[in-house]
Amino acid sequence: MIDQLILSNKPRNYLVTSTDLNNRYLLVTKKICSEMNIKKDQLENNPDVKYVSLPIIDKTGKTVNSVSNKDLVLNNYGLINNIDSNKIGTEITINQIRDVISFTQLSAHKDKKIVILNDVSKMNIEASSALLKTLEEVSSNCSFILICNSVRDVHETIKSRCLHINIDSYIDDNSDSFEEFFFSRHSFLKDNDNIYDISTSLNETVDQINGLLDKSYDPIDVSIIWNKLGIKLIIEIINMYIIYILKKYISTDLKTIESNGHIKKLSNIYEIIPNIKKNILMNINPKYLLNNLSIELAS
Repeated sequence: MIDQLILSNKPRNYLVTSTDLNNRYLLVTKKICSEMNIKKDQLENNPDVKYVSLPIIDKTGKTVNSVSNKDLVLNNYGLINNIDSNKIGTEITINQIRDVISFTQLSAHKDKKIVILNDVSKMNIEASSALLKTLEEVSSNCSFILICNSVRDVHETIKSRCLHINIDSYIDDNSDSFEEFFFSRHSFLKDNDNIYDISTSLNETVDQINGLLDKSYDPIDVSIIWNKLGIKLIIEIINMYIIYILKKYISTDLKTIESNGHIKKLSNIYEIIPNIKKNILMNINPKYLLNNLSIELAS
């Protein structure tokens, strides 16, 4: 699918979606390097390429750079919140988009210019409005590549001005274990398992989910444990575990599913996970969100 991303002399806008945060960026940058004859280690410093993601904010409140893709992925899982002594912002701001606008107004050093907007779901309302106007009015030979999880992450008017390319890799439905299933979608975490011990977190969280469903674990005790691990990673594990369990029941008789209280409950929780993620971005107290979630699982 990434072959649909064509970087010719004609300006084009692309919306590249995948739930694999790391792989989607690697595929996009590999394509750019190939099409524009740029070495991988020189991409970020190329004068014809503008990269924007969550801002890195110094102690004075000034944006000093954009978070690299690696650190962006780690932040998405809640594994880092700072880079050195600088804070990682929670949203792409209008000032960052204004820098993009200035970039597009300059002539290309060679044939064309590229703007990479990594995880556009993090744009605030002002930034989104400014980007829309830019996509409508840019006159230079500049192509925009917007990257995010899903088309639902961007406003309909922005999506309508982009060619949508979905590069989600196939998830193996025949995984022997949940751990294998999880890492098939989150290969970045597997590569860093020796640092963050994700495997242990997976197994312990699954045990706690099942303990809540069976009412053998106290929801407040579990919530405290989850809060220490980090709400972003916990929500991702729970989300993937529900998908894993539901896939096991895809070929099961519907009457059996309807009579299985755990399956019905997990299905209901799966529906509210997007709202939980939105609440995380709105900085609602993680302890409160996890208390509600663990109580819901145990109810």
